[in-house]
Amino acid sequence: MNYRVFLLVALCISGIGVSCATSAPPLEAIDAYNHGIDLAVEGNFSAALGSIDAALSMDPNFTVAWITRAGILNAMGDYNQSLEASDRALAIDENQAEAWTNRASALISLGRNEEALEAADRAIELDPRLSEAWIDRSTALSNLGRTEEADEAVQMAMFLIGELENSPVPQTTTAKAPLHWLLVPLGTGAALGFYSKKRYIP
Repeated sequence: MNYRVFLLVALCISGIGVSCATSAPPLEAIDAYNHGIDLAVEGNFSAALGSIDAALSMDPNFTVAWITRAGILNAMGDYNQSLEASDRALAIDENQAEAWTNRASALISLGRNEEALEAADRAIELDPRLSEAWIDRSTALSNLGRTEEADEAVQMAMFLIGELENSPVPQTTTAKAPLHWLLVPLGTGAALGFYSKKRYIP
């Protein structure tokens, strides 16, 4: 799996403060979502997408599932569908930085760099510590020939990634923070030296 695929999958299942804009999804939807995450981590994107879609059929307002669906579709190279999934997440909650980042990634892959830059900037505005948004910003700027700005953005991304690698894994224990984080090391050459796995815990 190449760097871009790892980055997109990590993006779809990472991010601080992802929440559902509405009430908590039903347990069956959460179980299907978590199963989809496990499948994505194993690299079985088609099956993961099926589980995420099952979760969405049980709760069409499951924002995190829409965000994850967008990331998986990006990893599979289905950028138009990813864009649609990102837009569905943003229709539910426009303040989801991860949805804006997935949108930026899809737009970059579609050659729509000005729009991608706007989406990446919106993600950074919402969560300045989201390294994937800085990477998307750098990529869009580079594609637009704005090399100096692109270099600054990638330096910020690398700073944030280094900071993340030296941070303890946050453990959630309150109802206000329903996500549990687990960092799983990868081998040499893996995307940025880490892979994030997020499971939704009610």
